[in-house]
Amino acid sequence: MRLHRRLALALTTALVATAVAVVAPVSTAQAAAPTTGRYTPIDTTRVWSGALTTSPKVVKIAGNAGVPANATAVVVNVEVAKPTAAGYVRVTPAGKDATVATQDFAAGQTIANLVTVRLVNGSIQAKLSKGTASGYFDVAGYYADGSGATYTPLDAARVFGATVGTTPTQVPLAGRAGIPADATAVAVNVQVSNPTVAGYVRVTTAGQDPSVVTQLYSAGQALSNLAIVKLSDDGAAQVKLSKGSGTVYMDVAGYYSNSSTGSVFVPIDTTRAFAGSVSATAGTIRLSGVAGVPGTATAVVANAETTKPTTAAYLRVTPGGQDAPVATQVFDAGTSVANLVVAKVTGSSVDRRVQAKVSKGSAQLHLDVAGYFLDGSSGSGFGADVSWPQGGSSSNYPSNQAFGVVGVNGSLPNQTNESLAPQLAWAAGSAGGTSQPKAQLYALAANPGKAASVWPSSNRDPSGTTVSNPYGTCTAKAYTSACSYMYGYTRAYEAANTRGVPNPSSYRWWIDVETGLSWLGASDAKDYQTQNRADIEGMVAALKAAGVSTIGIYSTGYQFGQIVGTVPSTSTLRGLPSWIAVGNDGVAAAQKACSAGGLTAGSQVRMAQYVVGNQDYNVSCV
Repeated sequence: MRLHRRLALALTTALVATAVAVVAPVSTAQAAAPTTGRYTPIDTTRVWSGALTTSPKVVKIAGNAGVPANATAVVVNVEVAKPTAAGYVRVTPAGKDATVATQDFAAGQTIANLVTVRLVNGSIQAKLSKGTASGYFDVAGYYADGSGATYTPLDAARVFGATVGTTPTQVPLAGRAGIPADATAVAVNVQVSNPTVAGYVRVTTAGQDPSVVTQLYSAGQALSNLAIVKLSDDGAAQVKLSKGSGTVYMDVAGYYSNSSTGSVFVPIDTTRAFAGSVSATAGTIRLSGVAGVPGTATAVVANAETTKPTTAAYLRVTPGGQDAPVATQVFDAGTSVANLVVAKVTGSSVDRRVQAKVSKGSAQLHLDVAGYFLDGSSGSGFGADVSWPQGGSSSNYPSNQAFGVVGVNGSLPNQTNESLAPQLAWAAGSAGGTSQPKAQLYALAANPGKAASVWPSSNRDPSGTTVSNPYGTCTAKAYTSACSYMYGYTRAYEAANTRGVPNPSSYRWWIDVETGLSWLGASDAKDYQTQNRADIEGMVAALKAAGVSTIGIYSTGYQFGQIVGTVPSTSTLRGLPSWIAVGNDGVAAAQKACSAGGLTAGSQVRMAQYVVGNQDYNVSCV
């Protein structure tokens, strides 16, 4: 086991099954999307009906209704009928019970809502917060690796508005609002206004009329819901009401097509990205850095729940900086309502946002992310790191990484990574697309003291050059801060000059500081933390002498504090960039670590590492 990974594993609390897609490398010039996370629309089909209670009901979907066994996520319309108590329904990956509300309802109120849910063992689960109800699941499509459509988000635009009755009304969509002729499906927000009687609306493929419900409403009630609709061969959908008539509006959010340059979907465990107040003044919500959304995402799939609105109004969730006159959801004063949104994100590679506002008054908004769409030109959107355990075979390296970090040492700081050359080539071939250098390096740090096989006896480096030592002169058989400084200096000198790194000054370097390696402890010396700190300071000095301009520290706050104690303002470690490890806690935890503070005062967290299976991945924090 690579020691660099051992630190991350030591932090594990619970394995989060949120994985970066590992796929074949793609050419940045072609900007081709990977084959993972592609969408296949199907004719809307009822896949389950039964009783819902406050205990999770696991529903197997993969292998049913045209959804294959390798599906990674499904798009399902969830209907809750005749609930015995006011509350909400949660629909989440099987075995996951995040505190999110898929849809709110009053006692006796029948509601419907579209969800996109990651599959675990081919299943999802649903539960009520209170009481019992009947439930119906109608599947509209699935995401899987292999063939299928990519997604292209659009600026929200109105594509339909007319009075609709019980006779199907055809809605031509291909060729409108940026939807191309070869689109296979569309994501549209559907609003019903002023219905003459209670009923429900169906939005389906043109020419098909399955007995499924897109949304339910009362007489006179305005209501909105997202629909992902398969298009007919001539690029059309259709809409009808079950009873009476009403005005229906459709606002397109994006389209699916067989293009190789669109975006692919990465499902995650449903994660709350925002909880706060929204008003009639538009405010932006950051999604990169929270909820596991990378800086190269093009759109997010999220459930938006509005509670405690001060007046009847509607919610708009749109790309940041845009305020299209479309309604994501409609609500009455004091009522809670939720629905799915697929929103284009805008901003920089480290700050992707959506915009939210209500048309009147104010309300509380919860935004729960279920996944994101990823620009194929940035690979996975995340980095990865490798070292000697992965060896020289490229089949052992992660694929499609946005940037790569390579360890120059073997299992100990005085050893060489014999596979450095092919691993550096792997890192150099990273997809890019973030603010991180495509290829970076890390060197192991340790201070074994009397346990060292060779201990310095002077202030000379391996080349014979005298080093300026802030701790004084190192002398033979002296286990002092001065000699600890020279021990660290020597290890970093070797890393830069004798481990086979071509042009070491052209890389960003990280110093790997973890308790899994040998460090002085309280039983070795009273000033053991000062000596350990001197060791790392020596490494920094040697790398600077090699011409390295950017040097950072990899560790956790706890382990770094155990090894070096408090770093004084006079130390050259103060303010160095930080690379934080969170272990198996998942990508969302890694992104939270981006804003949790660096290892020393004034330090900027530039990367955070998390583990999936046997592989380390990294998020960019800058």
